[in-house]
Amino acid sequence: MSAAKDLSGRVALVTGASRGIGKAIAAELAGRGADVVITYSSDKSAVEAAASVAVFKELGVRALHVQSDVGSIEAGKKLLDYIKREFGKIDIIVNNAGVIPTSAIESEYDRTFDINTKGVFFLVTSAINLGLLQDHGRIINITTVGSRLGMPKTGIVSASKAALEAISRSWASELGPRNITSNSVAPGPVDTGIFETLASGEALKAMKDAMIGNTPLGRLGEVTDISNIVGFLASPASQWITGQTIQASGGMSKSI
Repeated sequence: MSAAKDLSGRVALVTGASRGIGKAIAAELAGRGADVVITYSSDKSAVEAAASVAVFKELGVRALHVQSDVGSIEAGKKLLDYIKREFGKIDIIVNNAGVIPTSAIESEYDRTFDINTKGVFFLVTSAINLGLLQDHGRIINITTVGSRLGMPKTGIVSASKAALEAISRSWASELGPRNITSNSVAPGPVDTGIFETLASGEALKAMKDAMIGNTPLGRLGEVTDISNIVGFLASPASQWITGQTIQASGGMSKSI
């Protein structure tokens, strides 16, 4: 976490930030002096979100947590209305919330694109149309290295995130005249506990070993590996960077 308060006076929205990468991103931005609004989706995440907000407030910033369904356009509008009432503006939008489909069926396909792509598009578009997203603002999208690696059985989630990267580049062109930058960060395998939901025992070890074996730096990512990049992209120091996808994968994406 940076000690520099280079985001003082700015308001940041971080979706899907009750735990993991999103929580680390919100902590990084709060540590830099930004007021933060974090979203979470399920009732069981409410306690974690509240605890995170309490920690952020100790840094001397305003921090709020809101339950919101990122895949719902209507919920996105209500979220923006809430932020407008509380802060009157947004300077930084970090689209971190996402989902990985559990099976290759139509409902999972639709749900994945609703959350990973469609909801993000309309959330940002509404923030622009409502005049909430400020000049010199930042749009930062968390995608995945899988969008370009073409890994087996990841077609749906990879396609949804690749679409978001394309949208992000379009925003960079559209919003450049307002000095609003739009970039994506594509993490490789980050040890957030998600792998433990997919396997256990020897299967879990084999999964992690395989990912580490494909990573030149020889380890899984940590949440701060991603949050540090987002902190930079949100800061004034990144003002000449837009329309890019930063591959944060420990070298897994080196052949791309």
